[in-house]
Amino acid sequence: MYEIKSIKDGTYGAYEYSTPVPADYSFKQMLAMARDIANANGYEASIYDDENEMIITIAPIEGADRIEVARILGWRVVVGKDMHLKPGDRVAYFETDSLLPAYDPRYKAFQARGQKTMIVGSMEITGHVLRTMKLRGVYSQGLIMRLDELGFRYTPAVGTDITDKANVLKYEEPLPMGGAQIGRFDAPCSKSDAPRLQTLTDHWDEIKTLKAVPTVKVDGTSTTLSMDERGQVHVYSRNWELDSMSSNMQLAKRFQLDKMLWPGMAVQFELCGPGIQSNRLKLPAQRPFVFAVWKDHHKIDRDQWPTGMPNLAVPELDENEWALTGSVDDMIAKVDGLRGNVTKDRLDEGIVWHLHEDQQLSEGLANELGSNRCFKIINNKYLTKNGL
Repeated sequence: MYEIKSIKDGTYGAYEYSTPVPADYSFKQMLAMARDIANANGYEASIYDDENEMIITIAPIEGADRIEVARILGWRVVVGKDMHLKPGDRVAYFETDSLLPAYDPRYKAFQARGQKTMIVGSMEITGHVLRTMKLRGVYSQGLIMRLDELGFRYTPAVGTDITDKANVLKYEEPLPMGGAQIGRFDAPCSKSDAPRLQTLTDHWDEIKTLKAVPTVKVDGTSTTLSMDERGQVHVYSRNWELDSMSSNMQLAKRFQLDKMLWPGMAVQFELCGPGIQSNRLKLPAQRPFVFAVWKDHHKIDRDQWPTGMPNLAVPELDENEWALTGSVDDMIAKVDGLRGNVTKDRLDEGIVWHLHEDQQLSEGLANELGSNRCFKIINNKYLTKNGL
């Protein structure tokens, strides 16, 4: 089905939305519909086909002058000028993938923009999920709200984590593969989280001095396989241990990852392919992409991986070509549009830089990166194309 994507102004700034095109519309009628939407909203309206490929963009007659860009660390967020923000104002910032619960009255205005449901323990929580948008040629990532809108009667220090007080969650896609949750994540490694470079701007000068291996970030479902001291193999999603009959375990065994482990070891990989995350890379079959191997809670370099695992690894990029240079904005712009490293001509999700084991970090950066010792840049074109 064809659809038209455009922008509307809301209470908390502009937001993206889509409108389906009637199946019997001619192309001329589609153009007229897009033009009407653009003129009514004051923003561009684009027609997309059933492959989510943009066909044409219609610009409004009058230019939009109601928005501006706010900057938080390395993030850029498009906000309404009626927020009257000025440099140095303290605000609440929500990163992309934040879920704003529908039951919380503070986020009522966002729910009409679309909702998703996530299982947290034994509960189902529905709410609006923040995604990357491109507004007037500028990427907007996240949300800014005034502290008083969230009920704060005081001004927290810059950098204060207000996740709990704001009652916001990180959205995670439902498990696309079969498997019951039997316990919490307790593998001999950290969870597979890598901070985005935009959150590390205070450490950028140090980061540029470090040696790191750039690898392609592959869009799938994160899985961890580990072997305990008794030789028993366990399988985990990002947050939970799964039963031994789960599809995640069966696929890992099909590629004999369980036979490559030894006690105290864990391997982390993305499961990708048909039936997983819409198979955005258009792979012909399901397969794992290994991105990290651990021994006794210590992440090891690729040249120490067990035999066979490097053959299943995420693609490694040239360290010189992807050296960490210039500014954070320069690196983000360089990754924008990355394609063809997994599937020919298709956009890649992004890049993850894994620090070499021998790299010494300051206490501040070590705390930010944790045991994973890696960080990422997501390809903005990939995010906007896939509505992420």
